[in-house]
Amino acid sequence: MNKKNFKDSPALAFIKPQENTQYDTQEVPQQPERKGYIKTQGRKGHKKPRINLAFDSNAFLDQIRTYSKREGKSITQFVNDAVAYYIENVSR
Repeated sequence: MNKKNFKDSPALAFIKPQENTQYDTQEVPQQPERKGYIKTQGRKGHKKPRINLAFDSNAFLDQIRTYSKREGKSITQFVNDAVAYYIENVSR
């Protein structure tokens, strides 16, 4: 039996692309890093300190929720900013 030669076969050219073939690639957009924030939260060693807060009534929580939405912040960020303001301006 003779060996078959597939060097010039169109099927092989379809399966194995030529070496100089260029492929269209898509660039992955990079997100800008925010100052003062850790890139990932939840990875080992990158967790932020946490506490639980208990309010006297639902009215406090409703007010915090309303004020944070008004400023376009999360409740956590709003409370963090309020505590930072208190430390800088009021507690002196």
